[in-house]
Amino acid sequence: MRDVHDTQAPSAVPDQADAAAEFRRLMGLFATGVCVVSVNSGKDAIAAMTVNSFVSVSLDPMVVCWSLQNSSSQFDVYARADRFAVSILAQDQAELATRYAARGDTQLRELDFTQSAQGLPVVAGALGHFECQKHSDHLVGDHTMIFGEVAGLRIYSALDGRISPLGFFNGKFCSIEQ
Repeated sequence: MRDVHDTQAPSAVPDQADAAAEFRRLMGLFATGVCVVSVNSGKDAIAAMTVNSFVSVSLDPMVVCWSLQNSSSQFDVYARADRFAVSILAQDQAELATRYAARGDTQLRELDFTQSAQGLPVVAGALGHFECQKHSDHLVGDHTMIFGEVAGLRIYSALDGRISPLGFFNGKFCSIEQ
């Protein structure tokens, strides 16, 4: 049933040539938080990647999921990792998010990270983080969904309530006010 307040024409499925662009545009209108997924990628090495495809899957057991683009320059590092961390970024960390959204890890700064209780790299100054053991992964189209069982988590109480999370909307970082 069409909403009587809707002044736009009824929705239509775009032709195949425009479908991907329209899909991407519409998904961009769904506001998300911004995270950095990080792993130990070798002896004293860190790999880090900005994602906004992070979701809670289950409370019992605690399971989260994020999606990894199959063409990512870091695909093999993350696909092989048994453990990973997800840091939830604060609104003042847009520059850091941009740095880790770039392909590869050439801009990685070790000072951006601290070590979690379980020895995983987590973003310093983040609102909090999850430490995960890989549960499973599933190929879906041009991405691989990576599921992790939460083995540890931390909310930084010094930041709790003082700083808003970093958001992503319509292709840009944004503030999410409390």
